[in-house]
Amino acid sequence: MLQISVGEVSGIIAAAVFAVQLFLSLAIPGVLIAFISEENSLVTWSVLGRFLHSSYWPSILSTDTAATTGVQRHVNTIGWFQTGALLLLTIASVATPLGLYDSIEPSKSQTKTLFSYIPDDSPFGYGTPPRSDTPFSRNCGGDVACPGSTLNQTCNQAGSLQICTSEYNRTVPETLSAIYKNGATSFNPSVSSIFDIQWRTYKNGTDTSGAEGWSLQSAYRQLSLLILDEGVKLVEGLLVDMDRGGIGFRNHTAPQQPPPYGSTWDEDILFIEPETQCVSLNLTVDFQLPMDNTGSVRNLRLTDRGGFSALSHTAPSLDMPPNGQLNLDLKERAYKAAWLNNFLTLKYFNATDSDLSNISRIDVAEGTAFPITAFSQSASVQFGEDIIRSNTEFGDYLNLTNTASRNQSNGYANPFGINARNFSAITNLCAGSSGSSLANINSSIVGCCLLYGAANRTDGGSRLITDPGSPWSIPIYSCASTIKATIRTVTFQYNATGIEALKIKATKPKTYQDSKSLPLWGVEDLQSLRLGNAQPLWGVLGTSNSTNIPTAPYNISKISQESLYLPGFQDQFFNDGLQPVPITGQNLPGVEFYYQALASALRINRPGAVGYQGFADYSGKTSFALYAKWQNLSSSVDSTSKILDLVWTDVAANAVVGTKGWGLSSVASGHSKTILKRASEGNGDDAPQSQVPITIYEKRIRYRILYAIPAFIIAAITVAVICTVSVLAIMGRTGLKQMRKFLDAASAGRIVGRLLWPEKGTGKGTKDWIEAVGTRRVTITSTSISAEGESLMDGAEEITSGHGKDNLSVSEVVVARHAGSEVEGIEMEDVREATREDQQGRRA
Repeated sequence: MLQISVGEVSGIIAAAVFAVQLFLSLAIPGVLIAFISEENSLVTWSVLGRFLHSSYWPSILSTDTAATTGVQRHVNTIGWFQTGALLLLTIASVATPLGLYDSIEPSKSQTKTLFSYIPDDSPFGYGTPPRSDTPFSRNCGGDVACPGSTLNQTCNQAGSLQICTSEYNRTVPETLSAIYKNGATSFNPSVSSIFDIQWRTYKNGTDTSGAEGWSLQSAYRQLSLLILDEGVKLVEGLLVDMDRGGIGFRNHTAPQQPPPYGSTWDEDILFIEPETQCVSLNLTVDFQLPMDNTGSVRNLRLTDRGGFSALSHTAPSLDMPPNGQLNLDLKERAYKAAWLNNFLTLKYFNATDSDLSNISRIDVAEGTAFPITAFSQSASVQFGEDIIRSNTEFGDYLNLTNTASRNQSNGYANPFGINARNFSAITNLCAGSSGSSLANINSSIVGCCLLYGAANRTDGGSRLITDPGSPWSIPIYSCASTIKATIRTVTFQYNATGIEALKIKATKPKTYQDSKSLPLWGVEDLQSLRLGNAQPLWGVLGTSNSTNIPTAPYNISKISQESLYLPGFQDQFFNDGLQPVPITGQNLPGVEFYYQALASALRINRPGAVGYQGFADYSGKTSFALYAKWQNLSSSVDSTSKILDLVWTDVAANAVVGTKGWGLSSVASGHSKTILKRASEGNGDDAPQSQVPITIYEKRIRYRILYAIPAFIIAAITVAVICTVSVLAIMGRTGLKQMRKFLDAASAGRIVGRLLWPEKGTGKGTKDWIEAVGTRRVTITSTSISAEGESLMDGAEEITSGHGKDNLSVSEVVVARHAGSEVEGIEMEDVREATREDQQGRRA
């Protein structure tokens, strides 16, 4: 549908008005002359002359009043000037309105309004159950009570056997949770804490050792797949960034009474984001499709693209930087893991020696292919043209076991006895932390994996077409990932009702004026406890200049910076399907979901394969569109890292939900009985109301100045004319008296009346002139003038014969004078005498 602005409508109207005006100025005189005879009163001739000569007909027909030859120069100049000005005025009348347009703009000041909850009607909204008021609880493993919790142990003697039972109070104490909740609120009321994060779907799990006897646990089920979307998506309780990766915690609210033209406001939102760096192994897995498109791929081989032949003969330092908060150097970790992976593979193929500090031989040339068909299509290791894979077990393309020995029957001697444990060491080396690492701020999570990109045809055919027998190649990357918490400033726009009307205009990292305004992050130091047993709490404690934060009696490490790497670990125990940390009796999703989502991203497999975790199919096997996206992203090392970030984001969005929002009470404390329900169960109106500053949009009229150029010219002409008229009026050279004089002199009726009845006077006013002579009737044709219809052409011919036509004076025409009801003839000698007198009077 064609959209036109108000200014364009105004311009069209102005053009239409001009067209109608032009038509009427031409048509009405045409109608008028149909009813006018050649005999009229003198005043009628004057009025008729004004009416006809003020139309466009004189210019169209080039009549006397439009002549230029013989006309005084001033009259010609002013006439052309007036015509040009009127033409420009016509253009201005049409063009000037075209510059007008309506603009919806933010007001210059902010106003405060109440916010209320808005439900999500997407699959995330339908699949998110009501929020629970189950208290947050934690498990620190073994016979150890978590900080602020208690352990009651009862022992009974049964003969020589002592039987002890333990009962834990696993609830997180309010004094501990308040540190993080109050810290986030003091930094900004819209920032969530770790206690504003809940499982999206949950179940009640039995806890025989807990005082409550049960606890809330995750019941992960996939609600929707967001990876094919782009931009920042709003779903129940979250902002999901499908461009860069990451989720922001916000229980969505908006103004209760939306302004008619919408409103905007900014909020600081806690985001948890993945961060990944990859390097290429410079190895590919090559194969051909079967000729009948059934069964496994054939001619499977590992091909060197420089990863073997160009391998540095000196090993990089295998000392990893500490998993602290300053610099995790993910790319360096990924490179070291790639180098060690390629070196161990060469040793397996007996293509190098064992001294990694000084390699003396590499028996491989670029392009060399090692057949791996015999041991790389197991249930857990699959290659094909329709999937991508990731695995924390480096070298898994060899499908080794932990007990691999020399002289295996797979066609390679393996003289150094390389087995899966050798490659597993790469995972731990790259990660830098493990289950035995101390649970504190310096145990930032890092996970490493091999990522097998989407296959590409090598014969020039379309990579979306799987022709039988076509050759394909899979790139292999070494990747290192971490998870961090940060604050983003999000600009919201709301212009209607419902979550569809809530838009995100911008999201960007929060900017800080100085170091004092940076967030002060706090991570719990669990002293001697290990990450395999307990996870430390984390969150914002306020700004960096915050003082007197009541952290006692808890051990909390503090650091002031823009973001915080979260604590955790990913090591080889994940490969055995073991839970990395205890979950029995624990309801603390803020310390669990991010490393579980990372475990899923680092272990992508096709549905039905060993190790497939039952989440969405991120391999692309069941979604051709997703696989095509993976093909684009895995085509270069720079974009490959985005695959892991997007998978993490999708899993995390399906796992957790934020409960904090403007105008709503948070249920995340676990102690409040005020529960935010889904829309069908209430809208949170019982929650404390907050006045949120918003910027209201207003409708304003704006103008594009280019369209006003004709109007500016007209304005300049108008000012010049005003100045000229004013000066001439002051000098006495123009004015109303002079204007009346020339108007009367140029009146057709007065001219004829002055000739026909000169004795009636010529200096009279309009009213007196009409009474004296204006009502007398004359006939004017192109050849004669007669009073009361009596033609006097004979006299005119005689005068003409005696004078040159060019020298005729006005008085030398055939005139007839009206006297009562008679027409008296005028002797020619009298006419000549009158003519001479008239000429003498003009000379004088």
